[in-house]
Amino acid sequence: MRVTPPIDIGAASRLTSSTAADVHNPAEYAAGTTYGIGALVSVAADFTIYESLQGTNLAHTPSTSPYWWRILAPTETVWVAAQTIVQGATRAYNNRIYEALTAHTSGSTNTPPTLPETTNEYWTDVGPTNKWAMFDLSTNTKTAMAPGAPLTVVLAPGQRINTVGITGLSAHAVTVTATSVYGGGTVFGPVTTNLVIRNVADGYDYAFEPFRIQPSLAHFDLPAFSDIVVTITITAATGNVKCGAVVLGTYVYLGDVQYGARGDSINFSTVTRDAWGNATLVPRRSVDKILCTTKVNSFGVNKIRSVRSELNAVPALYSGLDDGSSEWFDMLLTVGIYKTFEIDASDPRQATIQLEVEEI
Repeated sequence: MRVTPPIDIGAASRLTSSTAADVHNPAEYAAGTTYGIGALVSVAADFTIYESLQGTNLAHTPSTSPYWWRILAPTETVWVAAQTIVQGATRAYNNRIYEALTAHTSGSTNTPPTLPETTNEYWTDVGPTNKWAMFDLSTNTKTAMAPGAPLTVVLAPGQRINTVGITGLSAHAVTVTATSVYGGGTVFGPVTTNLVIRNVADGYDYAFEPFRIQPSLAHFDLPAFSDIVVTITITAATGNVKCGAVVLGTYVYLGDVQYGARGDSINFSTVTRDAWGNATLVPRRSVDKILCTTKVNSFGVNKIRSVRSELNAVPALYSGLDDGSSEWFDMLLTVGIYKTFEIDASDPRQATIQLEVEEI
């Protein structure tokens, strides 16, 4: 098991370029247009961006057609002074999106708050802008591109790293490359990972088993140059590219995962029944959990205790396996927070760690 405390990509201009637009506002929905699957539209009246769920999507109003459209994100109109703001309007400010709590005219005395403040008299923070959603590890948000558009980001961490982890993917391939002036040019990759996979156990599966998308990957062997620059390109042959989280950092080894590791899920959906037993189902998100035991030499305990303190209520990349082709890889990889991190010193030569990690 490795844990990688994340570098704050938003600090010190570590994101040097991105193909995600600074302001993400797709074209306004038009009732006479036929939209394909994955198409993105804005509805100014709702201050909302919608994603098409089906092809040949014609004359289905996004706000009232949940089988045809789903809400993707708030609109990102840039906040400027001297605007008339209605209650519920959304504005982009300092890479965050804010919703107006009251009608007002924007000016220097009623700007949106700046993190760590999230709310003031006029505005409340509703999440990162689309460009920065993939780097906001404290929320379950994704950066999304229009159908056919790749997502390429160039990251200069400004310090030595050895790990790149990417989760929450909806794509067909990811290419990671790293360069360094000190290293003489390209020092890693380009390594391309095909995310389209299929589990085939027999002839029937070979003929009929559908393909699925691997949602995550990790590289733990980047050379530790202080001037390393990492380029990540995510592509999809069809549909939208989406990315939930990118983690750069240096991993800490937590020991070998023992047999008996478990993957669990917290289901937030609800089922209620009336007096006649009729069920009302409200589907909501489920949150994955990793529960495992690791064994590590005792000389690593103090470093592990230090990182445990550092990661108190801080999301990080946890990976139980290095082999991305393993059937167990996805189950044992997540960006999350630890709920249990118990170190047992019963054996003087090695520690036993009980770890429970909950996905963000």
